[in-house]
Amino acid sequence: MTIRIGIGIDNASYNSLTPEALTWQTNIIANGGTISEATLKIINDNFFVPAKANGNILTELDRFNLYAGLLGFEIAARTNLIKSAHYVTPVSSPTFDNLGYKSSGTSYLNLNYNISSEAVKLTQNSASIGCVVRTPSYAALTRMIGAVGSTGRATYLIRQTTPSLLVGINTLDGAVANTSTSSSGNVFFEAIRVNNTQATPLINGVGTAQSQASNAILPNVSMFELTSNNNGTPQGAYDTNPHLCSWSGSGALDTAALRTILANLFTALGV
Repeated sequence: MTIRIGIGIDNASYNSLTPEALTWQTNIIANGGTISEATLKIINDNFFVPAKANGNILTELDRFNLYAGLLGFEIAARTNLIKSAHYVTPVSSPTFDNLGYKSSGTSYLNLNYNISSEAVKLTQNSASIGCVVRTPSYAALTRMIGAVGSTGRATYLIRQTTPSLLVGINTLDGAVANTSTSSSGNVFFEAIRVNNTQATPLINGVGTAQSQASNAILPNVSMFELTSNNNGTPQGAYDTNPHLCSWSGSGALDTAALRTILANLFTALGV
């Protein structure tokens, strides 16, 4: 009779995980958290494997935080899947449940990600930011994610009644707008910049490039989520709808593939 003694993840399961998933697990543990074998395997198979096979997504992101499907593993939700930097800090106790994070009134997330000094893939003229929000309301101005530095330098995603999405991305100019509306299920909000003259606001992948000049001096403050950081101060208009995930990266990010991967991941996680 052979006796096997195991500690932690079973060897067969461990060996089936990608190096990227194992690195994320290591970072979770370093931050003082844990994640179950079953949940890690779901995220490995439905995020890391297809994202790595795509050849673009993992290399074009500075940060990606998965918040949904991690109830009981909040430190994992706060741990960047791309690298060890940018560990998220909840401020004033936002609500965390299996759908992710939402503001409880004046609470938000500090992403500990300064576009000016810490961004690598996100640059002046090549930038992408996004978040997925469950059944978003458009009843009032709502700041989903953003950073606003001195003299108006800004990168942000805002919902409001008309238009439904306002976007600024590395700019001194005013917002560009997407007037389409989607409030059912998990809604993808994005802003993309691929040059110094245009920005594209997207809702569920639909949108057109519009005139918006970039600024060489990027917002020199940490990006907040569930509101915006206005030169060091939360800007209000907090988002009380659940955020399932968010990301920041380059304008070359394959956002169409990312949306497909995330939709499949949310299905696998039951969210």
